[in-house]
Amino acid sequence: MGDSRHVPLRYVLFALLVWPLVAFGGRSASTAVAFGAVSLIVAAVVALRPGGRARQRPAGGIDGRPGLAIVALLCVILLQLVPLPAPLVATVSPHAALVRSALSIDGRHPGAWHPLTLSSWDTGWAWIVTAGAAALGWMAVAVFRRGGVRETVRLISAAGFAVSLLAIAQAATAGRAIYWRFTTEYEGPLPFGPFVNRNHFATWTIMALPVCLGYIAARAGAGTGAPGYASARARLARAIDPRTAWLVAGAATMLVALLLSLSRSGTLALGLSAAATALVCRQRLDPRRRRRVAAAIGIVIVAGLAWADIPALRERAAGVQTGVANRITIWRETLPIVRDFWLTGTGAGTYQRAMYVYQRSTRRVYFNQAHNHYLQVAAEGGLLLVVPALAALAAFVRVARTRLTGDASGLFWIRAGAACGLGAVALQSVWETGLVMPANASLAAVLAALTIHERQSSS
Repeated sequence: MGDSRHVPLRYVLFALLVWPLVAFGGRSASTAVAFGAVSLIVAAVVALRPGGRARQRPAGGIDGRPGLAIVALLCVILLQLVPLPAPLVATVSPHAALVRSALSIDGRHPGAWHPLTLSSWDTGWAWIVTAGAAALGWMAVAVFRRGGVRETVRLISAAGFAVSLLAIAQAATAGRAIYWRFTTEYEGPLPFGPFVNRNHFATWTIMALPVCLGYIAARAGAGTGAPGYASARARLARAIDPRTAWLVAGAATMLVALLLSLSRSGTLALGLSAAATALVCRQRLDPRRRRRVAAAIGIVIVAGLAWADIPALRERAAGVQTGVANRITIWRETLPIVRDFWLTGTGAGTYQRAMYVYQRSTRRVYFNQAHNHYLQVAAEGGLLLVVPALAALAAFVRVARTRLTGDASGLFWIRAGAACGLGAVALQSVWETGLVMPANASLAAVLAALTIHERQSSS
């Protein structure tokens, strides 16, 4: 399980996972900047300590091809912040001057040197969150090389259980107040749990729930089973031990909270990703494990449906057509940004600022997100950002496939659960942009590390 020198790093990893979550998802600038800065500082200390870099180099992991692509991604965002000669900016981003003029209050000229981004503050915020999540993923790989995988999943499950209980109680009694104290300033849907946006809560939950179920599946085949002559009660008691029981309770509570959040994108994305994962992993389920896992998942689903607000879910499902129409409007009005800033983008994190100029529909509601993360990345980064992002994704998928196919231990199921959670977020991102929240970005980074980490040889 690793030596004592790695225990403090685990504690830092746990804190960086939970802290943005309870702090309103990391929504405030102070929380986001602190999260990113602490993650980068700790990662640098670990890398620079004697022998640290050599120990933290898993083949093909965060330090391999995915890591190089992520470093390139961070460099591109930094490039958007660097002041460049105005003629060069006008050449590579010819529409930037017109948009800056429209956004300027006093009409001042931006000067002889200015950055590619429309807002250095917004792009700096995006960079620190992205860099913090990348550093957290690197730390997680370093921890998981020597152990701590199950401990981390238990923490994620416990946090999901606690936050889901909070969300359920808060939804029933607190109205627009988060923690029964902090009132949100937005109209529209009520906040859910520590998140202002219920879809952002769903983003976190659809990552935490599959990895919890993966841990249950890993434990399902750990024992030798009860003797053949044992009673059904004895078999059930042995199959569902106290730790498995609370994991099942945590998973059920997370599913209840997800359904009560009424997030269509989160529920649909989780269902599709779970079905795909089950199809891919069906050959790895021996009969005994299959029965135990099916029983656990059955309990979770029954509990979720029993406590769900079925009439409200039915009403939300009936409103899909309106939701699709609204999304199409936003996507249609985002495409001109992609066309005008196809090379360099408007700057990471500047979507809302660009839409002040490009939005043509009613201004009673401003579009502060593209409701499609892929389209938003294209608008904010152009080819300059899209290319390294695709390279990082492709490299990650290759390494993840290698790790999954080569793992014959019980950890395979935790890897599969983490991959399922990431797949669910990838699907939800067609409809939402939940990964902009530091709490969600940090959990996605840890799930990526759970998927691709390589255990250190004991020899």
